[in-house]
Amino acid sequence: MTYRQTKVGAAALLFTLACSSQVEIGHWPPLAEAGSGPGAGGEATDGGAGPGSDGGSGATTSQGGSVITGGTSTGPTAGSGGSSPVGGPIPNDNGPQATVDKVDLLIAVDNSISMAEKQKLFAKTVPELLTRLVSPYCTTTRGNITARPTSPTEDCPSGSQREFTPLRDLHVGVITSSLGSHGAGGGRFDVCTSPSENDHAHLLGLERDDVPSYDGQGFLKWDPDGSASPPGESDVQAFADSLETMIVSAGEHGCGYEAPLEAIYRFLVDPEPPLSVTVNDLHRAEKVGVDHALLDQRSRFLRPDSSVAVLLLTDENDCSIQDEGYGYLTATGSPMYRATSACQTDPNDACCQSCGEATAHAGCGPIQNDPACRQGVTLPMDADDLNLRCFDQKRRFGMDLLYPTSRYVSGFGGGTVPARDGHLVPNPLFHDQGHDRDPSLFTFAVLSGVPWQDLASTSSLSSESLDYLTAAQLQAEDRWPVILGDFASYGKADDPFMHESSDPRNGQNPITGDSIVSESSTDPEANPINGHEQKNLGDHDLQYACTFELPEPIACDDAARDADRGCDCFADDVAYNRPLCQPPGGGEATTTQYYGKAYPGLRPLAVAKELGRRTVLGSVCARNTQDEERSDYGYRPLFGALGRRIAATLVKP
Repeated sequence: MTYRQTKVGAAALLFTLACSSQVEIGHWPPLAEAGSGPGAGGEATDGGAGPGSDGGSGATTSQGGSVITGGTSTGPTAGSGGSSPVGGPIPNDNGPQATVDKVDLLIAVDNSISMAEKQKLFAKTVPELLTRLVSPYCTTTRGNITARPTSPTEDCPSGSQREFTPLRDLHVGVITSSLGSHGAGGGRFDVCTSPSENDHAHLLGLERDDVPSYDGQGFLKWDPDGSASPPGESDVQAFADSLETMIVSAGEHGCGYEAPLEAIYRFLVDPEPPLSVTVNDLHRAEKVGVDHALLDQRSRFLRPDSSVAVLLLTDENDCSIQDEGYGYLTATGSPMYRATSACQTDPNDACCQSCGEATAHAGCGPIQNDPACRQGVTLPMDADDLNLRCFDQKRRFGMDLLYPTSRYVSGFGGGTVPARDGHLVPNPLFHDQGHDRDPSLFTFAVLSGVPWQDLASTSSLSSESLDYLTAAQLQAEDRWPVILGDFASYGKADDPFMHESSDPRNGQNPITGDSIVSESSTDPEANPINGHEQKNLGDHDLQYACTFELPEPIACDDAARDADRGCDCFADDVAYNRPLCQPPGGGEATTTQYYGKAYPGLRPLAVAKELGRRTVLGSVCARNTQDEERSDYGYRPLFGALGRRIAATLVKP
């Protein structure tokens, strides 16, 4: 992950962190007394108390998000405090597709640095999705498109009809990925502590000034029949213009530890969304109060009898920090604990734990004798860059402080969910106001860091049209191992471009055969997926999953720096030899940025995989950003795929 204030190359703060005498080994708060929490008995060596194992083995780990437990481990369902499960199993979704006549569309926008250009491209083409919903295509009985009318009253050609009844009732809301520091905030270098870095998962129509919304409720309402009181919008262009304004209002100055999965969960699912998260006297984070303003927004936006679609726009992996236990340590400026040596070979190994724990897991040797821990309980700052604090936590720190992805699978899939006290309760997204929403009426669309080539139909690879594979086709063509691998067991994806790594990688894309190109290349299009690798100058940044040509180059000059604009090609970035900074014809890196980038978006993909037919995938690295007349321009291919999926949930004429 990339924290906006410490963006590589523009990171004076990073140098300060590395050199500051105020950040020292062992500079940690005491965490828990013996037997009262994760740190069971005694103190950690090197002067710091650490998260312990309560005398037993820690939680069963998985890259889906292991948790820190204070008692008996229950594997991936354990909560970070030891008693709170993440949710129950989701019901089978193999039955007939339910259909309704209204849609609630929630757009979750990553608003960290580097997202502005992607937001603009997204906002420019998203009106086409709205048009598709309010004025459906004309199709034959075989599903072939005969016309794309722009007006819902336009007649279809003979022998065809609308693919579904024109939508007359649509809510569209936008939230961001910024949820603040998750309890951190007492240290000089703690991150995401500014109010501007916490949108609380509230609707942007209520979080930003001068953003239009329906009746001051924070979302937009399509209501051409004027059936609502007061009536909603009836002009397609005005509706689209308002949505564009709402999306770009997200900006790119939010928290760099993006938490889009948790933001979506808070807004749609959490029975008791926290008003705040604080650190208690035991130095553990805890949720405080209930955000009734959010619950009110949810109740107004979300109808119990609607088709619900979530569209996530992000260029990085999810960093949904746990709001309980020691999750907040991720956002502190203090050094993180080192992991035992077992973590390097297998993070799921029973002996993989933090060097700061007081007691070794059962069957494992003393922690103080572990070869890795003998180098020091905490990592030196040059091995613990804040930009990478959310990356590969279990392997690097011996503990995973992010929520497990199973939390979101349960929440979005229709499983029971945990209340604040840990008891499982009915899922508010699917059971509310005496109504039960059929699980097939939920759609999860992810526009993230993955090569478009990995998601495209075979015919799309060599044509101007770009068709993304449906959920069924992704499964049938065995694309999940390509983009995700065995995620729960830390198995890497078959596509090396989807490997999270600060070091240059190697290998070939299994779909196209394109090879990863060395970091010494001066050709930004040496391969058509990510150009080439960048140099690793101190583990400050990850390699890219994909890159794409920006609609217009960006000058990364003093004016851009003063404006805190997202740029990857400032003068002190040139040494990284990023393909983003090389002109399209080739040449040395410059201070002009010609290309955008995205990192592997593994956690959202892991959630999407488990949701089956309810999933829609697209690449944030747009194939075409220059020719607006083509069907593959910007994010049209994703909007087309999402339109088809939403269409399946709507009543037919």
